Amino acid sequence: MTATTVADIVVDGLARATTPRIFTVERASSVVAVSQAVERRRLPIVSADSGATATLMAAVTGELADAPGAVILAAADEARAGLRYASASRAPLIALVERSVGAEAASLVKGVVEAEPMSAAHWIAHAVQLAMRDPRGPVVVRVARDAATEAALPVRTSLRPAVAPPSSAALDDAARLLVSAARPVLVVGLECRTGDAGGWLRPFIETLPAPTLTTLKGKGVLPDPHPLAFGLVGSAVGRSLLERADLVVTVGVDAVELQSRPWPITTPLLHLGRTSHADALGAKVELIGDIALTLEELAPRLRARSRADWDVAELDRLKRSVTALARPERSRESRVLHIARELMPAGTIATVGSVAHVDAAAAAWPAVAPNELLIDAELPDFASAAAVASALHHADRQVICVTSTPALDAIERLACSIVTVSLGPVPASRGGVATVTARDEATLRVALDRFVRQKGPVLVDASSIED
Repeated sequence: MTATTVADIVVDGLARATTPRIFTVERASSVVAVSQAVERRRLPIVSADSGATATLMAAVTGELADAPGAVILAAADEARAGLRYASASRAPLIALVERSVGAEAASLVKGVVEAEPMSAAHWIAHAVQLAMRDPRGPVVVRVARDAATEAALPVRTSLRPAVAPPSSAALDDAARLLVSAARPVLVVGLECRTGDAGGWLRPFIETLPAPTLTTLKGKGVLPDPHPLAFGLVGSAVGRSLLERADLVVTVGVDAVELQSRPWPITTPLLHLGRTSHADALGAKVELIGDIALTLEELAPRLRARSRADWDVAELDRLKRSVTALARPERSRESRVLHIARELMPAGTIATVGSVAHVDAAAAAWPAVAPNELLIDAELPDFASAAAVASALHHADRQVICVTSTPALDAIERLACSIVTVSLGPVPASRGGVATVTARDEATLRVALDRFVRQKGPVLVDASSIED
């Protein structure tokens, strides 16, 4: 009988945490013991072109799966861009590395642990809990080459961190704020993308009723076509609503999502979330706990509330202006997304990056569920990496990738059904990827309409469309 190794214990911990697949790079074959353990556990393993790309794919998978994404690398330093993204996006991620972790990489993660024969089960469980504990983020697990093949003792451990409910006193304080508010505005953030939060949030919003804004990561939690959905918190419409509000309610908003407080400093704030952000957000009252449970506990306390005193005609005018903002703007990204949104089936996931005008691009892609728009302003490899992660995790859904730096190798190798719209130079080598050139918006529309339901990778060269 083959002995259970440290590598087996680590991989088993990821499998029990419901990690759907593990990413790596070809040159990480030096971590062969861990890769072999993945194969024995029959977890899918996906090779990327670089450590940064593999880490990005794993981080996006963590966002989509509500479970830790995982990547196997020789060294954490080659994953810095992906670790930085995971940290900023609150994406749960486990990076399994062979070599010691440098100071720069260590500064980007929530923690670094080492899996050893006597304690491997404990440390992988600790790493998973740390990655999933709010605020979520990346954790590095070092599995040294010599230690990976040593025998280890399997130990059952708890992997999911428990979230304590808010106290009755805090719920009563929050209810008093809501009952007395005449013009509340809700701001929905990234913590609402997972669990049952979205299902409880919609009736809560409609009961108040309250106009609702979202952060970029919270987009789609309340479907954009909903009459009380008013777009992004940083938009002109958002600022107008926040200036009129007599109470701001942030639901699942992480402080990392806001560069500054977009509401007047004198407006009282009620924060509902899994993590406290009292200092950053300036909350008068906080309810910290499971968001769905918090909303459920709040509901009976709001029976004495009168309906909100928003001017219905004014809200209608603002909603129409939000709809107008979703029409094509001058940027190519927003025009391409607008055309694609018209032609793509419901449930299509759009990945975009890098993009200068994030808000304009986001407005051009109305979302009806969380994570239907994955966008990054800085990372040139983000859109293609996120598209692959999305196509693997949601094999039944269409994915469109809008980018100036298309990366087709992994898309072709994995035969992902991704429509890549390139706004920059296309790769000279395109292998078996079906390619069509769109010289203007009319031919782009024809091309997307033709390929929208085609299985397999498609490249649309839209670099000739004027900016």
